Amino acid sequence: MNREASNGSSKRKSPKARVPVTVRLPEQVVKKIDQELGQRDVPLSRNNWLLEAAIEKLRKKASGSSNAAK
Repeated sequence: MNREASNGSSKRKSPKARVPVTVRLPEQVVKKIDQELGQRDVPLSRNNWLLEAAIEKLRKKASGSSNAAK
């Protein structure tokens, strides 16, 4: 048995491990995001909204969308 695995100190992360990231946004952008979130029927955290936005941007870029770089 692998010594690292046997003592529980494996440093491998799961594919969906979350990494803390500090992001500084203009106040007006945060206010617009919060307004959008306040209009939803199903609550969504600001963090998840930002995550969805980043994933959407990456998917657009991967599919070759001309708006992805803007």
